[in-house]
Amino acid sequence: MNHASDLPPPRSGRSQTVVRWVLGVIFLAAGVLKVAQPRDFYSDLLAYEVAVPDLLLRYVAVALPWLEVLCGGALLADVWRETIRPLVAALCLIFVLMLGQAVLRGLDLKCGCFGVATGGWFDLPVVALGRAAVLLLASGWLGLHPPGAAGPGERGARRSAPPE
Repeated sequence: MNHASDLPPPRSGRSQTVVRWVLGVIFLAAGVLKVAQPRDFYSDLLAYEVAVPDLLLRYVAVALPWLEVLCGGALLADVWRETIRPLVAALCLIFVLMLGQAVLRGLDLKCGCFGVATGGWFDLPVVALGRAAVLLLASGWLGLHPPGAAGPGERGARRSAPPE
C-alpha cells in the first residue's frame, strides 16, 4: 500500500534544469548571433566608452561570442558544472557592471547583447541592464544550488526504494 510518506522527497532538480536551460539558450543565442559579425559587436563595445586598449576590445569582440557559445552549450549539455556555472555568473556580473556604468553615465548606445539581430526597446541600456540583472540572479542561484544537492526538507541521503 502506497502512502504519501513512502514517496521520495521533492527535489529541486527540475527548477535547476529549467534555469540551466534558459541560461544555456540565452547564452548560446547571444553568442551565435555575434559570432558572424565581430565588427558590429566591436562597434557596440566602443560605444561603452571604457578606458580599455583598442586591441583588448578587438579581442573581446572576437572571443566573447565564442565563450558565450561554449557556456551556453555546456549549460545545455550539463557538462563542466564546476567551471561553467561560476564562469556564467562572472560574465553576467561583468554585463551588469558594463551596462550599469553606461546607464549611470547616460550613454546612448545599443547594448550589443544579441548582435545585429535585435533593436528598438530591447537594446535600450536600461532594458539590457534589467535583463542582465535577472541573468545574474539566475546564474547566482544556479551556482548556489549544486547538482544533486538536497532541496528543502531533504536532509541526509536520498531514500532508496524498499527491497522487493
